[in-house]
This record gives sequence, structure tokens and C-alpha cells, in this order.
Amino acid sequence: MWSKIVEIERPWKFNMKAVIGWGMILVESLDIMQVWVMYSMMVMGSIWQPDLKDSIIPFVIGIQEFILVMLISEEFNTLWLYVLGSVFISANWVSHSSLRRARQDPEKEEFFGKVELATLRDFWPALTIVTSLVISGISIDVTQNQTWLPLVVLIVILIFQIVFFGRLWRSILGLHDEEVV
Repeated sequence: MWSKIVEIERPWKFNMKAVIGWGMILVESLDIMQVWVMYSMMVMGSIWQPDLKDSIIPFVIGIQEFILVMLISEEFNTLWLYVLGSVFISANWVSHSSLRRARQDPEKEEFFGKVELATLRDFWPALTIVTSLVISGISIDVTQNQTWLPLVVLIVILIFQIVFFGRLWRSILGLHDEEVV
């Protein structure tokens, strides 16, 4: 990602394209951290016998991350939003399937005994995010807006990532929102 930042001129000039470029870079950086935290939590919190899928999927997500970095360029490319949506799909699928297998571990009965089985309602946040990314991409493509619309989309994504990351971190630490000062 560093070489991508250095090779394009946009981030070093202060204009709307620079702000959008830095927004893409920030979103991608937080995305990489979130995927790392997700995998770290699964590795530290669950023990299971990995299968072939568990060996392949991290490479699929890694390729998606490389594509996101590759799509950072002088002009905002809506394909970037679609690939970001595909990362959400992959990460949710990996997380759900891993937790479903971890639930089968008798040693995790105390934890999973308090957690209800996932239903379609549990996937609405991810479905909403992916749908929003696709609708945003289509809107940018249809309007050909390369300034304020991509900027608004990036700001919304950054706010979501920061809020999600904060909640995830508090839950890892066992804190509740009212305990945070």
C-alpha cells in the first residue's frame, strides 16, 4: 500500500481528489486491521480442526485486500466499493462458519450456551452494508459524480468502521458502553 501511496500524485496535493484518495487509504487501512482483529479473535478464542476451506479463505480475503489497494488511483473507481462489499461478505461468511464449528466444541459450551443460534436477522447489518456499498457504487456510476458523492460515501464508511471497531474492541475487553468514560 505504501508504494501505491507514493506512486500517485493525488495524496500530496490538497484538493477534493486528495481528500477522496486519503479517504480510500484510511478505509483500506482500517479494513486490513479489522480483518486482522477478526482472525486474531478466532485463533485465540476458538480451537477447531481446520479444513481445506480454512486454509484457502485467508488467501481469498488477502487477494480482495490487494485488489482494494490496487484500485486506489487518481480517479475514484466504483469497483473499489464493490470489492469492499465482497470483503464484508467473505469476512462474515468466514466468521459465521468458524463460530458455528467452534460451538460444537464441548469446552465452549459455557460460552455458547448463553448465545443463541444465528438467524437471518443477525446478518442484516452485513447485508445492509453490502447493499449500501452496491447502491452507492451504482449511484456514483449513474451520476458520474467524482467529488462530493464518493466523499460522502467514504465518510460514512469511515464513521461505520470507527464505531464498529470501537464496539468490537470494547466487547473483546469485556466492557459495556456505559462503563466507558
